[in-house]
Amino acid sequence: MNILFVVIFGLLCAAFINYLSDVLPMQRKLAAPTCAACEAPFNLLNYLTFTPCRICHARRSLRSYIVLIIGALLATSLWVWPPAIGFGISMLILTYFGVVAVIDIEHRLIMHVVSLTGAILFSIIGLLLNGWQATLLGGLAGGGVMLVFYLIGTRFAKYRAKKMGADDDEEALGFGDVTISTVLGLLVGWPGIMLTLLIGVLLGGLFSLVMIIGLSVMRRYDALNVFTAYGPFLLIGAIMMIFFREAVLGLFFG
Repeated sequence: MNILFVVIFGLLCAAFINYLSDVLPMQRKLAAPTCAACEAPFNLLNYLTFTPCRICHARRSLRSYIVLIIGALLATSLWVWPPAIGFGISMLILTYFGVVAVIDIEHRLIMHVVSLTGAILFSIIGLLLNGWQATLLGGLAGGGVMLVFYLIGTRFAKYRAKKMGADDDEEALGFGDVTISTVLGLLVGWPGIMLTLLIGVLLGGLFSLVMIIGLSVMRRYDALNVFTAYGPFLLIGAIMMIFFREAVLGLFFG
Protein backbone atom coordinates (compact mmCIF):
# COMPACT_ATOMS: atom_id res chain seq x y z
CA MET A 1 0.00 0.00 0.00
CA ASN A 2 1.42 3.40 -0.98
CA ILE A 3 2.15 5.74 1.94
CA LEU A 4 0.43 8.63 0.13
CA PHE A 5 -2.76 6.57 -0.16
CA VAL A 6 -2.52 5.74 3.55
CA VAL A 7 -2.24 9.42 4.52
CA ILE A 8 -5.13 10.39 2.24
CA PHE A 9 -7.25 7.58 3.67
CA GLY A 10 -6.46 8.80 7.19
CA LEU A 11 -7.46 12.34 6.24
CA LEU A 12 -10.75 11.11 4.75
CA CYS A 13 -11.55 9.18 7.94
CA ALA A 14 -10.74 12.30 9.97
CA ALA A 15 -12.96 14.43 7.70
CA PHE A 16 -15.78 11.96 8.29
CA ILE A 17 -15.27 12.29 12.06
CA ASN A 18 -15.41 16.09 11.76
CA TYR A 19 -18.56 15.94 9.65
CA LEU A 20 -20.49 13.66 12.01
CA SER A 21 -19.27 15.63 15.04
CA ASP A 22 -20.42 18.89 13.46
CA VAL A 23 -23.80 17.63 12.24
CA LEU A 24 -25.20 14.98 14.58
CA PRO A 25 -25.27 16.88 17.91
CA MET A 26 -26.95 19.91 16.33
CA GLN A 27 -29.25 18.45 13.67
CA ARG A 28 -29.73 14.88 14.97
CA LYS A 29 -29.50 13.54 11.41
CA LEU A 30 -27.17 13.40 8.41
CA ALA A 31 -27.49 16.81 6.77
CA ALA A 32 -25.48 19.62 5.25
CA PRO A 33 -22.92 21.00 7.74
CA THR A 34 -23.56 24.52 9.01
CA CYS A 35 -21.43 27.31 10.46
CA ALA A 36 -21.13 27.01 14.24
CA ALA A 37 -21.36 30.79 14.60
CA CYS A 38 -24.29 31.78 12.34
CA GLU A 39 -25.70 28.38 11.24
CA ALA A 40 -25.35 29.22 7.54
CA PRO A 41 -24.96 26.02 5.48
CA PHE A 42 -21.59 25.14 3.93
CA ASN A 43 -21.34 23.73 0.45
CA LEU A 44 -19.27 20.56 0.18
CA LEU A 45 -16.19 22.19 -1.37
CA ASN A 46 -16.03 25.00 1.20
CA TYR A 47 -16.49 22.55 4.04
CA LEU A 48 -13.78 20.16 2.89
CA THR A 49 -11.30 22.97 2.14
CA PHE A 50 -11.89 24.71 5.50
CA THR A 51 -12.99 27.93 3.81
CA PRO A 52 -14.35 30.47 6.34
CA CYS A 53 -18.11 30.95 6.46
CA ARG A 54 -19.27 33.00 3.48
CA ILE A 55 -21.83 34.82 5.65
CA CYS A 56 -20.07 35.68 8.92
CA HIS A 57 -16.51 34.72 7.88
CA ALA A 58 -16.01 32.62 11.03
CA ARG A 59 -13.10 30.19 10.83
CA ARG A 60 -13.37 26.47 11.47
CA SER A 61 -12.67 25.21 14.97
CA LEU A 62 -9.19 24.19 16.08
CA ARG A 63 -10.61 20.72 16.73
CA SER A 64 -11.19 20.21 13.01
CA TYR A 65 -7.49 20.65 12.27
CA ILE A 66 -6.38 18.54 15.25
CA VAL A 67 -8.61 15.64 14.14
CA LEU A 68 -7.15 15.78 10.62
CA ILE A 69 -3.59 15.66 11.94
CA ILE A 70 -4.37 12.78 14.29
CA GLY A 71 -6.15 10.88 11.49
CA ALA A 72 -3.14 11.10 9.19
CA LEU A 73 -0.73 10.13 11.98
CA LEU A 74 -2.82 7.15 13.11
CA ALA A 75 -3.22 5.81 9.58
CA THR A 76 0.53 6.11 9.02
CA SER A 77 1.29 4.40 12.35
CA LEU A 78 -1.05 1.50 11.56
CA TRP A 79 0.61 1.11 8.17
CA VAL A 80 4.14 1.15 9.62
CA TRP A 81 3.25 -1.12 12.57
CA PRO A 82 0.39 -3.33 11.31
CA PRO A 83 -1.92 -4.54 14.11
CA ALA A 84 -3.01 -8.15 14.34
CA ILE A 85 -6.61 -7.30 13.42
CA GLY A 86 -5.57 -5.59 10.18
CA PHE A 87 -5.36 -2.03 8.88
CA GLY A 88 -8.93 -1.72 7.58
CA ILE A 89 -10.73 -2.96 10.71
CA SER A 90 -8.41 -0.87 12.89
CA MET A 91 -9.21 2.33 11.00
CA LEU A 92 -12.93 1.53 11.12
CA ILE A 93 -12.78 1.09 14.89
CA LEU A 94 -10.71 4.23 15.46
CA THR A 95 -12.94 6.32 13.22
CA TYR A 96 -15.97 5.29 15.25
CA PHE A 97 -14.07 6.00 18.47
CA GLY A 98 -13.18 9.44 17.12
CA VAL A 99 -16.83 10.34 16.56
CA VAL A 100 -17.80 9.20 20.07
CA ALA A 101 -14.87 11.02 21.72
CA VAL A 102 -15.28 14.36 19.95
CA ILE A 103 -19.03 14.57 20.55
CA ASP A 104 -18.68 13.53 24.19
CA ILE A 105 -15.88 16.01 24.89
CA GLU A 106 -17.63 18.91 23.19
CA HIS A 107 -21.23 18.21 24.21
CA ARG A 108 -21.04 15.82 27.20
CA LEU A 109 -23.21 13.55 25.07
CA ILE A 110 -23.09 9.99 23.76
CA MET A 111 -25.91 9.81 21.25
CA HIS A 112 -28.15 6.74 21.13
CA VAL A 113 -27.96 6.58 17.35
CA VAL A 114 -24.16 6.49 17.57
CA SER A 115 -24.30 3.74 20.21
CA LEU A 116 -26.79 1.73 18.13
CA THR A 117 -24.55 2.01 15.07
CA GLY A 118 -21.60 0.85 17.15
CA ALA A 119 -23.57 -2.07 18.56
CA ILE A 120 -24.38 -3.32 15.06
CA LEU A 121 -20.86 -2.73 13.76
CA PHE A 122 -19.02 -4.22 16.73
CA SER A 123 -21.34 -7.20 17.01
CA ILE A 124 -20.06 -8.22 13.59
CA ILE A 125 -16.42 -7.44 14.35
CA GLY A 126 -16.70 -9.08 17.78
CA LEU A 127 -18.06 -12.27 16.26
CA LEU A 128 -15.10 -12.37 13.88
CA LEU A 129 -12.51 -11.67 16.56
CA ASN A 130 -13.90 -13.31 19.70
CA GLY A 131 -16.76 -15.65 18.82
CA TRP A 132 -20.42 -15.22 19.73
CA GLN A 133 -20.23 -16.27 23.39
CA ALA A 134 -17.43 -13.87 24.35
CA THR A 135 -19.07 -11.12 22.30
CA LEU A 136 -22.47 -11.54 23.95
CA LEU A 137 -21.06 -11.85 27.47
CA GLY A 138 -18.83 -8.85 26.89
CA GLY A 139 -21.78 -6.70 25.88
CA LEU A 140 -23.90 -7.82 28.82
CA ALA A 141 -21.06 -7.33 31.31
CA GLY A 142 -20.09 -3.91 29.96
CA GLY A 143 -23.64 -2.60 30.09
CA GLY A 144 -24.44 -4.27 33.41
CA VAL A 145 -21.42 -2.95 35.30
CA MET A 146 -21.85 0.60 34.05
CA LEU A 147 -25.58 0.47 34.75
CA VAL A 148 -24.76 -0.03 38.43
CA PHE A 149 -22.47 3.03 38.36
CA TYR A 150 -25.15 4.98 36.50
CA LEU A 151 -27.76 4.24 39.16
CA ILE A 152 -25.31 5.35 41.85
CA GLY A 153 -24.65 8.49 39.81
CA THR A 154 -28.34 9.36 39.58
CA ARG A 155 -28.53 9.27 43.37
CA PHE A 156 -25.60 11.68 43.49
CA ALA A 157 -27.33 13.94 40.96
CA LYS A 158 -30.44 14.08 43.13
CA TYR A 159 -28.29 14.91 46.17
CA ARG A 160 -26.54 17.64 44.18
CA ALA A 161 -29.82 19.12 42.99
CA LYS A 162 -31.15 19.15 46.55
CA LYS A 163 -28.02 20.90 47.84
CA MET A 164 -28.12 23.50 45.05
CA GLY A 165 -31.85 23.97 45.43
CA ALA A 166 -32.56 23.48 41.72
CA ASP A 167 -32.71 20.79 39.06
CA ASP A 168 -30.32 20.71 36.11
CA ASP A 169 -29.29 18.29 33.41
CA GLU A 170 -25.86 17.41 34.79
CA GLU A 171 -25.22 13.79 35.72
CA ALA A 172 -22.27 12.23 37.51
CA LEU A 173 -22.47 9.46 34.90
CA GLY A 174 -24.73 9.60 31.86
CA PHE A 175 -26.74 6.73 30.42
CA GLY A 176 -24.67 7.14 27.27
CA ASP A 177 -21.74 5.75 29.25
CA VAL A 178 -23.84 2.64 29.86
CA THR A 179 -24.64 2.21 26.16
CA ILE A 180 -21.07 2.82 25.00
CA SER A 181 -19.78 0.32 27.58
CA THR A 182 -22.17 -2.24 26.11
CA VAL A 183 -20.83 -1.43 22.65
CA LEU A 184 -17.22 -1.77 23.79
CA GLY A 185 -18.07 -5.07 25.46
CA LEU A 186 -19.31 -6.40 22.13
CA LEU A 187 -16.00 -5.39 20.58
CA VAL A 188 -13.44 -6.58 23.13
CA GLY A 189 -15.54 -9.48 24.43
CA TRP A 190 -15.42 -11.28 27.77
CA PRO A 191 -13.36 -11.03 29.93
CA GLY A 192 -11.55 -8.19 28.14
CA ILE A 193 -14.35 -5.75 28.89
CA MET A 194 -13.60 -5.87 32.61
CA LEU A 195 -10.06 -4.60 32.10
CA THR A 196 -11.37 -2.09 29.58
CA LEU A 197 -13.74 -0.63 32.17
CA LEU A 198 -11.08 -0.76 34.89
CA ILE A 199 -8.60 1.18 32.76
CA GLY A 200 -11.26 3.68 31.73
CA VAL A 201 -12.48 4.30 35.27
CA LEU A 202 -8.91 4.60 36.63
CA LEU A 203 -7.90 7.07 33.92
CA GLY A 204 -11.12 9.05 34.36
CA GLY A 205 -10.58 9.16 38.11
CA LEU A 206 -6.97 10.27 37.69
CA PHE A 207 -8.05 13.03 35.31
CA SER A 208 -10.72 14.16 37.77
CA LEU A 209 -8.14 14.23 40.57
CA VAL A 210 -5.77 16.39 38.51
CA MET A 211 -8.66 18.70 37.60
CA ILE A 212 -9.71 19.01 41.25
CA ILE A 213 -6.15 19.84 42.31
CA GLY A 214 -5.87 22.44 39.56
CA LEU A 215 -9.19 24.05 40.45
CA SER A 216 -8.28 24.01 44.14
CA VAL A 217 -5.00 25.80 43.44
CA MET A 218 -6.94 28.43 41.48
CA ARG A 219 -9.55 28.57 44.29
CA ARG A 220 -12.30 27.63 41.85
CA TYR A 221 -13.06 24.13 43.13
CA ASP A 222 -16.67 23.20 43.91
CA ALA A 223 -17.24 19.53 44.73
CA LEU A 224 -20.79 19.69 43.38
CA ASN A 225 -19.75 21.11 40.01
CA VAL A 226 -16.87 18.89 38.90
CA PHE A 227 -17.88 16.45 36.16
CA THR A 228 -15.80 14.35 33.80
CA ALA A 229 -16.74 12.97 30.38
CA TYR A 230 -15.92 9.30 30.91
CA GLY A 231 -16.56 8.19 27.32
CA PRO A 232 -13.06 9.04 26.01
CA PHE A 233 -11.42 7.20 28.90
CA LEU A 234 -13.50 4.10 28.26
CA LEU A 235 -12.40 4.29 24.63
CA ILE A 236 -8.77 4.46 25.73
CA GLY A 237 -9.34 1.31 27.77
CA ALA A 238 -10.73 -0.43 24.69
CA ILE A 239 -7.81 0.76 22.56
CA MET A 240 -5.38 -0.67 25.12
CA MET A 241 -7.15 -4.03 25.06
CA ILE A 242 -7.36 -4.16 21.26
CA PHE A 243 -3.88 -3.00 20.28
CA PHE A 244 -1.77 -3.55 23.43
CA ARG A 245 -3.51 -6.54 24.99
CA GLU A 246 -0.37 -8.47 25.96
CA ALA A 247 1.19 -5.41 27.57
CA VAL A 248 -1.99 -4.73 29.56
CA LEU A 249 -2.26 -8.33 30.73
CA GLY A 250 1.40 -8.26 31.73
CA LEU A 251 0.89 -5.02 33.66
CA PHE A 252 -2.08 -6.31 35.66
CA PHE A 253 -1.19 -9.97 36.01
CA GLY A 254 2.60 -10.07 35.65
